[in-house]
Amino acid sequence: MTNRTIWLRHETKPFEQRSALTPQAALKLKELGHEVIIERSPNRIFKDEEFEAVGLKMMPTNSWINFAPANAFILGLKELDTHDFPLTHRHIHFAHVYKNQVGSKEMLDRFIQGDGKLYDLEYLTDSNGKRIAAFGKWAGFVGAALGLKNWICQQQGTDFNECAPLRSYSSQHDLINELCKELDELGSRPRVLVIGIKGRCGRGAKELLDAVGVEMAGWGRADTKVARPIKQILDYDILVNCTLNKKPAEPFLNLDILMNERNLSVISDVSCDPTGPCNPLPIYPDITTIDKPTFKVEKLNQLLEVTAIDHLPSLLPRESTEEYVEQLLPYLIDLLNGDIEGSPWENALETFYQKTIELGLEKRLVDGPQLLM
Repeated sequence: MTNRTIWLRHETKPFEQRSALTPQAALKLKELGHEVIIERSPNRIFKDEEFEAVGLKMMPTNSWINFAPANAFILGLKELDTHDFPLTHRHIHFAHVYKNQVGSKEMLDRFIQGDGKLYDLEYLTDSNGKRIAAFGKWAGFVGAALGLKNWICQQQGTDFNECAPLRSYSSQHDLINELCKELDELGSRPRVLVIGIKGRCGRGAKELLDAVGVEMAGWGRADTKVARPIKQILDYDILVNCTLNKKPAEPFLNLDILMNERNLSVISDVSCDPTGPCNPLPIYPDITTIDKPTFKVEKLNQLLEVTAIDHLPSLLPRESTEEYVEQLLPYLIDLLNGDIEGSPWENALETFYQKTIELGLEKRLVDGPQLLM
C-alpha cells in the first residue's frame, strides 16, 4: 500500500467551528500508515491540543497554500476564499460551484490553471446517486430552530438580528431546552410547514419540532406538483424549506402572491440557494449570516422575514461533526488506500471534469513562475 498525505486545513468561513476530521478519525488514518497533518485553528470545535494529544503533526493556519506537498489531499468543509492563485492540490470540501453560483466559474478556473482537482463532498455519491455523507439532518434541525426563534422575536416585538451574533450550542439538548422555555413563556406555538420532509434535512426539522411540541405539516415532492406559486403555504406561520432543487422550476412563492393576506411571517430557507438558477424562493437577494441572521423582505404589506444561513450545522458543531465524520471516514480510508475505481470519489471527480468541460475551461500558458500568495 502506498502511504499518502492528507492535510486538514483551517476553516476560514466566519463562525465555522465544524471540522472534516475528529482527533480520533485522524489518528485512525495515521495508524493505517498515512501522513496526517493538522493546521492549527482557533475556531475549530476540537482544540489543537486534542489533535496534539494523539500525536498528530501540527502546522500553522493556512500553511497548506505554500507548504503542503504537491501530492497531498487538502481536506476541509466549506469553500475556499476567493483569490487569484492557481490551485495545485487535490481538494476535498463543499465547494458550491456546480450550479452557476456567483464566482463559481472563476473558482473552477483556478483548479484548471493549477492542474488541481476537486472532490466536492456534495457529489460523493453511491451507485444510486445517494450521498454517502451529509450534514442534512443537522441543517434541518438548526434551521427549524432558527425559524422558531425568529417567530418568537416577532411575537415579542423584537428584532431577531438584535440577538446576533448567534451562538453555538454544546449539545442539541441545550438548544431544545432553551426553545421550550421561550415557547412556554410566550404561551403559544406556531403552525409550521416543512417542505422536503422525506429527506435528511426535512427529517431533522421534524425531529426538532417534535422535540419542542410544535404542530407541523410535512410536504414531499408530490405535494408541490401543483400550480405555482402555492397559495396554501400562506396559511402557515413558518415555512422551513428543505428541498433539493437540481433544475429550474416555477417558484413556491413570489412577491406577488405574498401581497395576499397571510399568516406566514417567517421563512427558514435551509436549502439556501438565493443566487442559483434553481432557487424556489426568489424573494430575497443573498444569504444571511450568523451576525445578521434574518432579512426583512421589502415592498410587502405584511412582515415577512427570511433566515438563509448556509452553514447551519455549525451551531451544533460537535454533534454534527462527529456524525458526519463517522459517515465519511470509511471512504477517506478507501481514497488514501487508492481504492477509488467505481467509488464515490470517482463519481465526484467525473463531475468536476464534466463541469469544467461544460464551462469551456482550459489551461492558459503563462510566462515565468507564479507566486501563490
